[in-house]
Amino acid sequence: MPRRSGLLRWSAGMMAAALAAWGQPAPAAGPVKDFVVYAFSQSDVHEEDPQVYELDPDTTIRAIGKWSTAGDEAADYNFAQIDRYHAKGITFMGSGTASVIFPKDFATAEIFDDMSTRDADGDPVPHDEFGFPEPARRGNLFNPRYREYLLSWARIQVDGGVDGLNFDEVNAGFSGGSKYGFNGNEGFDDYAIADFNRYLLEKYPAFTAADWKSRFGMTDDNILRRDVPAGDLAANFNYRAYLRAGGWNRDPLNAANPLAREWGRVVANRMYAEDTSFTATYLRRYWKELVDRTRAYSWRTRHRGVLISSNGLWPYVDFNSVGMYPWNPDEQTPDFRGADYVPVVEGHLNGAKSLQSQYRYLKEQSARIAGHVPVVVFIDWPNDMMTSYLNLPLEERKDYWRIFGAEAYANGIFPAFHLKDTVGSPTATDLGMMDFFKTYTRFYKDHRALFSDNVISTRAVRVSVAHVAASLLVQRGTGKRSLHLVNHNYDQGITPQSGFTVEADLGSCPRRVSLVSPDFPHAKSPAFSCQYGKLRMTVDRLDHYDIIRL
Repeated sequence: MPRRSGLLRWSAGMMAAALAAWGQPAPAAGPVKDFVVYAFSQSDVHEEDPQVYELDPDTTIRAIGKWSTAGDEAADYNFAQIDRYHAKGITFMGSGTASVIFPKDFATAEIFDDMSTRDADGDPVPHDEFGFPEPARRGNLFNPRYREYLLSWARIQVDGGVDGLNFDEVNAGFSGGSKYGFNGNEGFDDYAIADFNRYLLEKYPAFTAADWKSRFGMTDDNILRRDVPAGDLAANFNYRAYLRAGGWNRDPLNAANPLAREWGRVVANRMYAEDTSFTATYLRRYWKELVDRTRAYSWRTRHRGVLISSNGLWPYVDFNSVGMYPWNPDEQTPDFRGADYVPVVEGHLNGAKSLQSQYRYLKEQSARIAGHVPVVVFIDWPNDMMTSYLNLPLEERKDYWRIFGAEAYANGIFPAFHLKDTVGSPTATDLGMMDFFKTYTRFYKDHRALFSDNVISTRAVRVSVAHVAASLLVQRGTGKRSLHLVNHNYDQGITPQSGFTVEADLGSCPRRVSLVSPDFPHAKSPAFSCQYGKLRMTVDRLDHYDIIRL
């Protein structure tokens, strides 16, 4: 018989008391702004990856992952590994899925149904597109019992000693899945539509019955009322009934629906700062509740903070960890697959492509959403991008990090070096990558002061040759500046570039200039000239990545 979390047997009074008990937000822990080497290695909760100790990163973005019933009980976990992480000075991030659920996860079918997202007809939405052997659904973040369920495993991991928690795919339960062609027909349960009533009443406090009718086409028998509780869906407005009456119950986000814009379109793993629609407003509110309660629990029980992250771009986090996968929303492309974060052509790395604009977009969006927290990118899985990466020839796989990992650093964000996933893909050791990773990341560790807490300068940088992506970074707090050059002169291998000039409008001239790179062992002192803040220097050779320290 599957194990059950004790919260599922709570009475309504116990649940209400627990929900009322959470207090003010507690501050987070850790010098995250000083992290410069991130790894991606995820194991099941009882497993451990020795590759992490070999690489010795500042952290892995999620070392373990709670999945289904694995992680419901403290005995499921291998918490002893946390001491081994700490002995190496590595921060341990726990994690778990925040949205994928299965029938066996809960004590009864009724509880499973209650925890599940629903379509506009009020039926649970299946997610058979995952290909799991058992029925999968998405959990409903609008349901207070589901939020308590997420907190139950988060508390277990906090009690076990994790330094942080990564909640994966927090807002993934709104796509409609393959049943509805991913048209957004999901999330229309009683909890959500009761909150929708509250949202509309708060947004339009002066609306009369006539206003609701003229603006949104409500009818006398289904209209918003202030004199009836918002959650009384029999006596107050029922959005599902409105959708059925309008013929939008199979396609509720149809532009013909007057309330579709108010409801909003949820973008998985993104919480855009400017989105004030109902779904964004309330998901942001419930996400903050999860974060605040997790941090408060850690302070109350362990007298220390806990780091928080999630997959994507989210507020209230200590760092954003952005999974790179097809169909992402980060670039408008004709086929809607989004930014091509692992560019491959006919099985070979397309190192001639630059990801500078995409990386800058992520950094800028994260700053708007979460403030100046680190942004980490990782190749998500299982998907086409991970498959493309795994299938590259060995040297081109290394070049992926020499070019696109370097370009992340060059634009103020961080790559997570891929060690291991949980679906049995070859590990970094299997792929012959570990020696390279250990050598390559040593450069970033030795020069960590160059890479932490940088912002992108808008000052102009000019390079006299093609296929070089250049950027100027300024460190927050210190004001230290560095010029970054990434070579994209590539065709199944890098072609170095020599004897070219770099010019930059700095505003003020540096006293000295040095050049460092992961491609050569010792710093160089190139000749330069600078007048009235305009720097000019010659770079004798650029292999993959050079940094000019000013």
